[in-house]
Amino acid sequence: MKKSIYYISILCLFAVTGCKKFLDQQPISQLSQEKFWKTADDAKLGVAAIYDGVQKTLSGNYTDWGDARSDNFTYGGTGENQINVTLNGLNSLTGAANWNNLYYTIARANLAIKYLPNISALSAVARNNYLAQAYGVRAYMYFYGIRVWGKLPVTLEPYEDINADPKTTRNSVDSILDNVIIPDLNTAYNLVDKSSTTVWEVNVAGILAMQTEVYMWKKDYVKALDASQKLISLSYKYDVSAGTSADWKRIFLDPASTKETIWSLQWSYLTDGGNGISKIGSGGNTSNYYIDSSVYLRFESNKNDIRRSVTYDTALANAGTRIIQIGKFYPLDATTGKVLYPINAQNEAKLTLYRIADILLLRAEALNKTQADKTPVFTIINKIRNLRKTTPLVATDYPTDNDVEKAILDERQLELFAEGKRWFDLVRTGRALTVMDPLVKYRQKLLNISQTGFTDARKLLWPISRDALTRNPLLDQNEPYSE
Repeated sequence: MKKSIYYISILCLFAVTGCKKFLDQQPISQLSQEKFWKTADDAKLGVAAIYDGVQKTLSGNYTDWGDARSDNFTYGGTGENQINVTLNGLNSLTGAANWNNLYYTIARANLAIKYLPNISALSAVARNNYLAQAYGVRAYMYFYGIRVWGKLPVTLEPYEDINADPKTTRNSVDSILDNVIIPDLNTAYNLVDKSSTTVWEVNVAGILAMQTEVYMWKKDYVKALDASQKLISLSYKYDVSAGTSADWKRIFLDPASTKETIWSLQWSYLTDGGNGISKIGSGGNTSNYYIDSSVYLRFESNKNDIRRSVTYDTALANAGTRIIQIGKFYPLDATTGKVLYPINAQNEAKLTLYRIADILLLRAEALNKTQADKTPVFTIINKIRNLRKTTPLVATDYPTDNDVEKAILDERQLELFAEGKRWFDLVRTGRALTVMDPLVKYRQKLLNISQTGFTDARKLLWPISRDALTRNPLLDQNEPYSE
């Protein structure tokens, strides 16, 4: 095991050097690559290094990028970073504005895509499945990138030539979607081993889930319906099934044991370090972010909802208490039933990247956009609500498409709470400013600072880090951020 970890570390060093096309401008040692990519074990370790990159990219950023700026959370304590994030006060020095780890991961995927085809020791099925994972993760990283920063520099080859110019400008979002993300996902789908259902890696369902979300982002609802239908029609039948708190908890503690989970990120603090999701649930210090009262009151409005007692400690739930710990990712003490919050350095929560409820609700959105009959939409919503022991919705209470869309988004907020989805849902559907402006003004009032709110749509994107701008003068900062 130690030997494997050592070799992964060495490969990661090669890949980190490679992504410095955007950073230190140092090329990968060609000799190192030629020595490494030879055996089936090399292939396995090379792909493991890609997932290591995903872990480093999403540790902490899973929350900061996907939830912390939304109405799911407000600031905890008085730390400058969490106040800036939740009050829309981002700048080029905000930690999560740094894209280094995202590009490290892309660099590792580029290496695998280049060198895996040359490993003759692999069977065609194994080689293609590894390649599918590399293409899938590369698409996933670029998809995160365009949603966080908008335009991005693009590299699809390892940086191995010392004479190559490492600096590049940013490509448009549409260009990256149409020429990188979608083609990569199509290639991954064609290559992936359709019989593999391993939850810890990109599998066929994960590729179709990504395609569904990508097409929803593009507002191509017909293709989103097509991708989600292919997922539903797979021989391995993913479906929502958890009807008790214990079963719903299992989705996060033991994702491989339930067909609700499509793709989760494995974690061991011994090899991967502490998971940064501890910022919303830690046994060692105060959480960076607390649950916002608006979503808290929605959870409290239906005490039979099985998701409520898993999400936070309901014994602390009262009008005078701020909920400061999110416990859905952690086990319970067998004696007391209390959540066992780990200290930061030992946090090994398994991050949920895609599960079937997510895709079904995206499908409901697409159906709402494409047909007048809303029966299939409410069939999806109420299937989930009935299982989670909450009151079914009545279609006649939602007379317009906009009303139906809000009902779906409200359900996604409760079902996928703290799973890195809410902020992107608000941006994707054009609701971010409407939802967040009054909340940001309220938080600013509490802190006795100017109530500027959230009215500038340009600030839906993050700033590019000062580090990246300094290293590559061809990059332009996102407006209205400045140095």
